[in-house]
Amino acid sequence: MINLSPDKQQVFHEAFRVLRPGGRLAIADVVTTAELPEEIKDDLDALYSECISGASSVDELKTMLTESGFADVVVEPKDDSKTFIKDCIPGTNVESYIVSAVIKGVKPPQHR
Repeated sequence: MINLSPDKQQVFHEAFRVLRPGGRLAIADVVTTAELPEEIKDDLDALYSECISGASSVDELKTMLTESGFADVVVEPKDDSKTFIKDCIPGTNVESYIVSAVIKGVKPPQHR
């Protein structure tokens, strides 16, 4: 759960560092698909335990991976995850803002 890290950029830097050239990163995590409304933001402490409050947007993740040196960066939101995310926090409509995603990147073969 990278989204729970207080320094996601450092997590990606470290992942890049330990991979061999040509190595692949593949992570399943949650991402935001829209800005969270105030009523959800105001309850971030409770949402932290549900692994939601630290979620980054697709664009933020792509930027972090690229800045860490990864190539072929892909963040694939999984819309079918809305079904189970909806059940995590009933009555909040959180599935309109958060989905599971597959996050991928490759350390270029020529990078040492």
